[in-house]
Amino acid sequence: MQQPAKDESFYQRFHQQLLDTSSWPSVYVFKFIVPASGNAQKTLENLFSNDVVKISTRASSKGTYSSISVQGTFESPAVIIDKYKQASKIPNIIQL
Repeated sequence: MQQPAKDESFYQRFHQQLLDTSSWPSVYVFKFIVPASGNAQKTLENLFSNDVVKISTRASSKGTYSSISVQGTFESPAVIIDKYKQASKIPNIIQL
């Protein structure tokens, strides 16, 4: 279930898209899917522990996975990309 690692060119394009579509600081919503069992959800929540965010979770119909949305105001596209890179290290996470 692990997603392939994204290369630097992806992050450079994403950085430019964020600059083009938002004024910074800006509200941004991260969306992730993690296995319901294990500690992926807690690890993900810890990633945002120093930020003022609203975290919403929803279990899948069979309870196998959890959908997690994290909404907050972030200073720059670099912060967003850094969070995604850190989250990509969590086993079995899907970043949407």
